[in-house]
Amino acid sequence: MELLRECLEKLSAVPSVSGFEDRFSDLIRSLISENVDRVEGDALGNVIAFKKGKGKNKLKLLFEAHLDQIGLMITGIEKNGILRFTGIGGVNPLTLYGKRVRILSPEKLYGIIGMTPPHLLKAEDEESIFPIEKLHIDAGFGSQQEAGNHVDIGDVAVVDYRSEMLTGGHFCTSGLDNKAGVLTLISAIRALGHVNLYHDAYFLFAVQEEVGLRGAKVAGFTLSPHAAVVCDVTFADPIGDGMEVKTGKGPVVGKGPNYSPRLVRTICELAEREDIPVQEDIETRPGGTDAFVLQVTKRGVYSAGLFVPLRYMHSQVEMINLKDAYRASKLMICLALQENLLSAGD
Repeated sequence: MELLRECLEKLSAVPSVSGFEDRFSDLIRSLISENVDRVEGDALGNVIAFKKGKGKNKLKLLFEAHLDQIGLMITGIEKNGILRFTGIGGVNPLTLYGKRVRILSPEKLYGIIGMTPPHLLKAEDEESIFPIEKLHIDAGFGSQQEAGNHVDIGDVAVVDYRSEMLTGGHFCTSGLDNKAGVLTLISAIRALGHVNLYHDAYFLFAVQEEVGLRGAKVAGFTLSPHAAVVCDVTFADPIGDGMEVKTGKGPVVGKGPNYSPRLVRTICELAEREDIPVQEDIETRPGGTDAFVLQVTKRGVYSAGLFVPLRYMHSQVEMINLKDAYRASKLMICLALQENLLSAGD
């Protein structure tokens, strides 16, 4: 667990806002290059690692996690130096009020998302939730010219955060959607570094999932794998929900038309054989993860979802349990070594 924590602290220190993932991609490359046969990229910015398998009837097996996170973008500068902004990805205005913001410009620059004091609110506005376009960032500038000397329209920002190791193996930080999945893939890669795989294993760290599943769509078409396992996060409610997904109780296996029953059965059988606890999540409609676009690539891909339970999604206090990421990586290792990968239920 200590190695996972150290790795996640490194990942958490580098923002990866959709469309602006370059620094984070470089970090991923540095963390995996010694344990794979090669690492490549493409024009969109995806990071693709490869490790050759030795099996007689090997398949092209893809493990995927998107590497981007939600963020903010500066859209305007008012005459008084106030910055207007919008969201990149699914940003909830409720998570923004009164927060400190880090603007990702060449200089170290912070601001705050201001809000009207309750004393000055009109009665009809006291319980209103204003859209992002009506909020603003105050970095202390006194004029449009002064702000323009430090900030450009189109600069991106993130809500400032601290990474914290909590009790019971829980880790709290921003961007765990989907740094949790990235951590899982890196953990599997490091464990497989000196192991002879049965299947050819591709590890895709995809860009721009939060704005339309773009990276996985491009890379899936390029790689055309036989099977794909997508590692993302899923909702875990600390007080329980309909599916009762919990942190610390194992990764979640997706079930529904978005996933291949054959590959799902194999994952569940391996989990039982290796005594790896797993949970289940039912999706009756195609979900919002990269599994959707990978499943319908070219002639179709046997796809599965292996998710890390996450609390407080799309906030700066997202929380996972490191044990869930570790167990998910163990299942990936088992899949890469499994000879009859798609024979479950035959």
